[in-house]
Amino acid sequence: MEEMTFTELQQKMQLEKKKEGTAKYASRHVEDIYSIFKSLKSNWSVVVNYDLVEFSGKTYIKAIATASNRDEKMQAQAFAELSPVPILKTRNGELKQMNEPQWVGAVQSYAGKYALQALFAIGEEDVDHYEVAEVSLRPNQLRNHHSQTNQQPNFISNEQHDLIEKQINELALITGKSAETVANYYLNKYKLNDFHELLVSGFDVVTNDIKAQIDSRKDK
Repeated sequence: MEEMTFTELQQKMQLEKKKEGTAKYASRHVEDIYSIFKSLKSNWSVVVNYDLVEFSGKTYIKAIATASNRDEKMQAQAFAELSPVPILKTRNGELKQMNEPQWVGAVQSYAGKYALQALFAIGEEDVDHYEVAEVSLRPNQLRNHHSQTNQQPNFISNEQHDLIEKQINELALITGKSAETVANYYLNKYKLNDFHELLVSGFDVVTNDIKAQIDSRKDK
């Protein structure tokens, strides 16, 4: 067993994101973090505990990651909203929806990953492992669908666009990053060129995502 300080442990936990198969983005998963931690065989132990909490009528999974040895204990926490089960896009382009237990497990894993990343100060912001289907967020890929059903894309209003910008500015202020950096992160995450391209059906997905990040940082 290797004796190391917590700072040394953090330095050894800086694992890179990886791109799997046909995935569009590289990412890291909670299992990757656990694997590298176990490989170190250090004098530290790590555990993640979960709880359900409620903010403003919404339910979140709260993850508390704890690293401890005989003399010290370090903690970090993260939140993920337990939102309605979204439609997901598989690697072969099909649309599917998880059942509720699968979705709860995915949200818990998401919260746990960010708590561990905060605990070990791992890298930059990550891209979600689970991609929300573009059918919910952006109409560009659905021109054939709309032509067949004679339905026009229902874009978000200017008021909804302004609310997203307000959230981005608030998150930028909390994180110390520029509003442009924060906005580009979410535009890339949801495959948008501009938030005006967002469909009404995807508005809650984006705003709840940003709000969860704001709330998690306010609570620290």
